[in-house]
Amino acid sequence: MEHGDSMKHIGLCIIACFLVLHLVYTEEASSKMHNNYEWTFEPKTDGSVHTKVKITLSGGYSCFTITSSSSTPKLNMKAWEADTGIPISITEADEGDKTKYTLEFQGTKRGGFQFFMEYDELEEVDLKRDETYYFYFGWTSCYETTHTATVVLPKSHELLYTNYIDPKEVSSALRLSIVFTEEVPEEETFRLGVMFSKTGVQLLKKADSNFRLRQYKEAKEAYKDAIRFYSQFSKLYNRDKVSFIAELTDYVSQCEAFLEEERIEYNTQVAEEKHQEGVTAFNSKEYAEAEQLFKQAQNMYKSVGNSEKADECQEYIDTCVAFAEQEQIRSEAEALFSEGETYCGQQLYEDAKAKFEEALAKYTELGDEEKINECNEWILTCEKELTSSVEENGGTCAGTSIVFVILLSSGLANRVRFRRKN
Repeated sequence: MEHGDSMKHIGLCIIACFLVLHLVYTEEASSKMHNNYEWTFEPKTDGSVHTKVKITLSGGYSCFTITSSSSTPKLNMKAWEADTGIPISITEADEGDKTKYTLEFQGTKRGGFQFFMEYDELEEVDLKRDETYYFYFGWTSCYETTHTATVVLPKSHELLYTNYIDPKEVSSALRLSIVFTEEVPEEETFRLGVMFSKTGVQLLKKADSNFRLRQYKEAKEAYKDAIRFYSQFSKLYNRDKVSFIAELTDYVSQCEAFLEEERIEYNTQVAEEKHQEGVTAFNSKEYAEAEQLFKQAQNMYKSVGNSEKADECQEYIDTCVAFAEQEQIRSEAEALFSEGETYCGQQLYEDAKAKFEEALAKYTELGDEEKINECNEWILTCEKELTSSVEENGGTCAGTSIVFVILLSSGLANRVRFRRKN
């Protein structure tokens, strides 16, 4: 009997130990719950973000609750079981400045249960300057968690930099995907920030295309815009900012060098054309036009550093100026000479003499000996007429009239010969 009671007592102790161990294990397992989250984010340039997450639970759940700020509600939210695709019902409750979403499972789910959530949020992507966008995400849990997050950027956008966590992987197909992985202790927050844009991509594409097409002016401006764009960021993903900006600056310098070559080639061509046109005008005795053409050619030669050709143009310019001045003096002399002849014909010898003297001064400046002699003859005739005896009514003697006619005829003949000679 005592032996039986002893065995019974031992049996009860064993059962009690198993119960205690089960309670301890259950409590320990409960306190070490570790859920797994696999996020996929698609931020958009309109400020919204589409989110899909696969959650793996490590303990028994009959429901799952998340909360978010009421200012950024989750739209089009839905959930379903990963294995069966059975929809999971969601209830929404407003709790002041927060909104509570509760997913109701069909019975209690054991550890390893997986389900999906999917939803949209507005105004989660901030627009910065130059069409640059910033997406931030944060998730806090009362349990330990593991997060794998993939951020899929809009088409043609590049990753500029990340905050809080470095990418584990960045891949590019049609759209750039950035993968982050992190284990987070309980009560702490998994967070990431992604800055992205297509502005720099477009500027570099434009610059490189123009450079290949030898459109160096457009390429230079695009490279300079790219330098300004990328310089505003304190860091650049997968790029040494200093080296990258230096590379772009070198392209700007190359464009400037090519542009200078083009400028020299173009200005030299224009200078040669203007010079040839000037020579043609000079040979045609169109000295005023020739002077202007040689001045244009000279400016072009100076702009390309061709001092020899610039000096040659200056010689032509000086000659044109001198010839033009002579042309002007000769024109004035001929006009004065013609006026003197007219006054003589009218027997206004005082006026005629004055005109011939003015013409003489100009022909003397030109060194035209023939016209100098002709002017002197006319002046002498006028003086004789002024000193000769004149009838009371101002008439002239027949002999003097004959001399005048002879001189006039001789003067006209000389003018004709001079003009033919020139």
